[in-house]
Amino acid sequence: MTLPWYWPLIQDLRKHLEDNHIDERGAMEEVDFTEEALSYGCFSNGEDVSIVCPFSIHCSCDWEVTAHVEFKLVESKSKE
Repeated sequence: MTLPWYWPLIQDLRKHLEDNHIDERGAMEEVDFTEEALSYGCFSNGEDVSIVCPFSIHCSCDWEVTAHVEFKLVESKSKE
């Protein structure tokens, strides 16, 4: 099984929350919410996608991770 394109972003968010906000109510649920948003979101070729700390509203945390979306067509294998 191939991991989704956004998996490194989710892992970075999880690590940040575990290291800095594990005592916040619903910290690990935020990982699930973010993964769902990325999974169902619409992204364009060449778009930058940023995830900020979900607790930045409540504290002075300025953590952020960014990725650049690039689509490429991969030739499929024919079944013969």
